[in-house]
Amino acid sequence: MATPKAAHGVSFLRRRRGIPLFTVFGIRIIADYSWFLIVALIAVTLSIGWFPTELPGRSPLQYWLLGLITALFFFASVLVHELSHSVVAVLRGIPVRRITLFLFGGVAEITKEPTDPSTELRVAIAGPAMSAVLAAGFWISYLLVGTGGNRPGLELALMYLAWANSLLLAFNLLPGLPLDGGRIVRALLWKGSGSLRRATLIASTSGKVIAGLLAALGVLALLTKTAIIPGLWFIFIALFLSRTADTSYKHVLMREALRGISISSIMVTDVVAVPPDITLSELIDSYLLRHHYTAYPVVESGRPLGVISVGLVKRVPRATWRSTTVREAMQPVSEEIALSPDDALPEAMHKMSVSGLSKLLVIEDEELVGVVTKRDIATYLQIRSDLSR
Repeated sequence: MATPKAAHGVSFLRRRRGIPLFTVFGIRIIADYSWFLIVALIAVTLSIGWFPTELPGRSPLQYWLLGLITALFFFASVLVHELSHSVVAVLRGIPVRRITLFLFGGVAEITKEPTDPSTELRVAIAGPAMSAVLAAGFWISYLLVGTGGNRPGLELALMYLAWANSLLLAFNLLPGLPLDGGRIVRALLWKGSGSLRRATLIASTSGKVIAGLLAALGVLALLTKTAIIPGLWFIFIALFLSRTADTSYKHVLMREALRGISISSIMVTDVVAVPPDITLSELIDSYLLRHHYTAYPVVESGRPLGVISVGLVKRVPRATWRSTTVREAMQPVSEEIALSPDDALPEAMHKMSVSGLSKLLVIEDEELVGVVTKRDIATYLQIRSDLSR
């Protein structure tokens, strides 16, 4: 069975880690560690199951080469699917930070949600449209190669890729979040009703129903012992879909809760700032280990210069911490990490997602007037939630 890919979305509170592969159209391609596991699993399944059964009499090396190449072509199809989402998003003015390949396929990390249903529809439909093109291309290639019968290995690989892309297309068109079909349904409902919240609730609920059906199929397969591995796979997919569908709705609720709330109402004004010319060793001893913050604004004569964080320090070789200054290691002030007191909180969420920082600078008239952190936003939301009960 083809592995499903996750819907594109914003990664705000949790970030995936992995191994950078390459960059396409300015979009970084990351391989999560779980991706290598699923590539190996599919390659093994093809090498010891599919190809030996359908193409007997070949050497083990031929089976393994065919299996590995076919598995990589399948995940290349997943990547092209995600790139289609991403390219359309970028063309519509929505930045895409990276694409992460992982256990369940791939996810395009779009750093800003579409602000209108038309954009949402175009971005959502781009992936399935590309999968349809790929599936058609592999089916046509399979039919053309199969007519001669001289290259049975290639014929079987093309057949697998045609079926895999067809199943990927069908699965992703199921009408529930976080799948592409769910985002298409949400866009249409949003356009018809004018309410993103209601449209997301319906699409999210549909996603949970689909997850429940998959889980039931998985449990049935386990109880009847007819397909144990597919049954377990259905259950894992169901858990992933259910959790992500719920997260999609909560994310919309959070955006609505933060809309209209200005940075000035939540920012911290009692700021611990660091000078730019101390060494990283001095930073660690005098600030990181004393104040217990993970990031600090860098200020000189009242003027903010940038941000220094634990992550930025760790990028510098430990042997040079005593000679490297904060100025050399910091992330300089830019539009990406700076806010105005009048900006709304969703703007802070967006910039945190783009920059990867958990603390942003609030600047007015070229002076640092405060900072805002993910923890501040999370605490604010928690207090509002507690008070509304």
